[in-house]
Amino acid sequence: MSLIEKINSSTCTERFKNDWLRIFTCPVPSSNFLSFVAVATIDAPQHSVLSLLYDVDAATEWVWKTREMRVVQELSESDGRVVYQLVSAPWPVTDREIITRSLAYMDPESSEAFIKIECLPDFLPENSSYVRVRQMEGAWNIVPLSENSCRVIFRLHIEPAGEIPSWLANIAVIDTPYHTLCNMRDMVKREKYRKPVAAPFRSTKDIMRNYEDFVVA
Repeated sequence: MSLIEKINSSTCTERFKNDWLRIFTCPVPSSNFLSFVAVATIDAPQHSVLSLLYDVDAATEWVWKTREMRVVQELSESDGRVVYQLVSAPWPVTDREIITRSLAYMDPESSEAFIKIECLPDFLPENSSYVRVRQMEGAWNIVPLSENSCRVIFRLHIEPAGEIPSWLANIAVIDTPYHTLCNMRDMVKREKYRKPVAAPFRSTKDIMRNYEDFVVA
């Protein structure tokens, strides 16, 4: 069972709530760094959100503190894609580089999309100018609610590596989902994301759905 699957709503704390977004922080066993679960209602079709997520080149416009994001390698349809991300850290902390593989799934009955993100820290040689993140797990679930709205669940845990105090990193546990999802809410309205993306999804009923308690709480 992955770390994301182990997140238990009973140990999490709601840290932010408005009319369309809720953010929870959750302790992680054997870690000083919190994970988060963010649940958002987006007034846009599901395919618009998926188009934005697939458009890696645009990530610097909406993913919080991202200086660079690019596709390193497109794998086979069943193996996803490898992505490089460079994240700005507050001075005097060194910026972080993250290499991940994303795998996309879709439930053939409900049309819920699920994108699993896992860390591949040794896929590229390390750059001495940055700190390489070696542990990270994340997931996106995009659930259609109507023709023009969807629910987005964003979960993430990251061990930032290097010398960084947990209190400083844990501030970003709120800022990252808040600003990222606020930016997403604006970005999906752009004309370029109105057209469905031709991205490969594995068809499966086996989608990670341990977020229901956060939706109804």
